[in-house]
Amino acid sequence: MVDVFDALADESRRKILELVAKEPRTTSAINKSLKLPVTALDKHLKMLVKTELLSVAVKGKTSTYSLNRPGFAVAAKWFGTFGSSFVAGQADALGESIATLVSSAATWLEEKFGSKINLNFDPEEVGRELGKKLSDAKHETTAKVSETVSKVKAKRS
Repeated sequence: MVDVFDALADESRRKILELVAKEPRTTSAINKSLKLPVTALDKHLKMLVKTELLSVAVKGKTSTYSLNRPGFAVAAKWFGTFGSSFVAGQADALGESIATLVSSAATWLEEKFGSKINLNFDPEEVGRELGKKLSDAKHETTAKVSETVSKVKAKRS
């Protein structure tokens, strides 16, 4: 099998995937949008089918392409190895943003009503807690996806 990342590296192939993600498209519909030479388009489509990112249904002389979502599993799995650290960083940033927002709101309320508002929370702790919750959700989702994949494989056998 051709490496999925080789297929995704080309801008024309990514554009094809974006078009087909919206709805299945015929070769001529894809070509109408991209205006590629027929031989180049054919080469790109063959590679996307070979990497299992696209599936093709042929009816007479018409080929209709659609996303083959399971084909994206290789890329998703690879990106997933970085996902938890990315999500944790995003959760930390979100926690800090929430802390800033709440602190600004408290300052505004103090000015509006003339009394002190005491906020007892640590923005880093809020970020860590959000990161933990998101990580737990990711693990739960991964387990459910694995379970579903196993069931599908069992049904195919």
